[in-house]
Amino acid sequence: MRKSLVILSTTFFLGFGAFAQSNHDVIYTSEGPKDVKIKEVGEFDIKYTHPNEETVYSMNKYLVKKIKFSSGREEVIEMPFKEINGLENKDDVFITYNPAEVTGLENKGELFSKATGVTVFSSMSNVKNRSLDKIKAEAAMVGANVVLIADAQSRGNYYGNQYTPSQSTQTVLFGQAYSSKELETKEIREKIKNKKVLYYQIHQLNRDDFSPSINQTLRYDQERKPVMNEVTKVEEIDNRLYVEIPGIKTRTGNLEVIRYKDGVLTLMEKHKNSVYNYIFLTEESEYMKRIPKVSGYF
Repeated sequence: MRKSLVILSTTFFLGFGAFAQSNHDVIYTSEGPKDVKIKEVGEFDIKYTHPNEETVYSMNKYLVKKIKFSSGREEVIEMPFKEINGLENKDDVFITYNPAEVTGLENKGELFSKATGVTVFSSMSNVKNRSLDKIKAEAAMVGANVVLIADAQSRGNYYGNQYTPSQSTQTVLFGQAYSSKELETKEIREKIKNKKVLYYQIHQLNRDDFSPSINQTLRYDQERKPVMNEVTKVEEIDNRLYVEIPGIKTRTGNLEVIRYKDGVLTLMEKHKNSVYNYIFLTEESEYMKRIPKVSGYF
């Protein structure tokens, strides 16, 4: 009899625990799971409350990977925002014309892109695509992976006459750059502080240029060893990270960290109508791992 009571008691508490655990929904984001009570899953947002609270909050649906409902049902959400590591995958920058799709994302500033046909026979479609490619490139270079197009202006080819000159087709885009993932400033700060780095490349995009340019910046000493520099100062201002690296020629000296991944440090600065990326490699990068370790090199 006593054994039966123990089994019954254990079953009751296990059942109660299972019920208590399933009394909420779980939202899975890049920051981890969050216990909530889902109120509505809309086209662009998710409305929810925190446990034992009544205040309704809203979250961009595209920031959620998965929802596990209290009923046990799971809903996987396809996130259109991809990770951007620079110009090499600028084509993965997400373009939207709907402000609802950028709710909750980090604003990285204004964007502008202009493309003009080479001749009056230039295709309007090709010019529009080139303008779109340039605004994606600028977004990638400022550390964004989403672009909200606020305005687009286009004109067609005009062949002119004896009184007015000919004009080729042109497309101008105005937009805002956004990032779906915040930079982990504290972690990066510790990783790059007083770090020796190799100045590898410079990327440049002028808003009047045809396309971005990429140039090698490697320098070697008399022993044919790559010349190393050092990150001498790391400073956080308004949730953004800035560094100083003596010996590097820049336009403003205002170098912002926009990413640090796999031993590759990318810094950004803006000057007039141009945006620049300075690419540095640390000993964790694949390139530096291939270089034989020399005493005192790092």
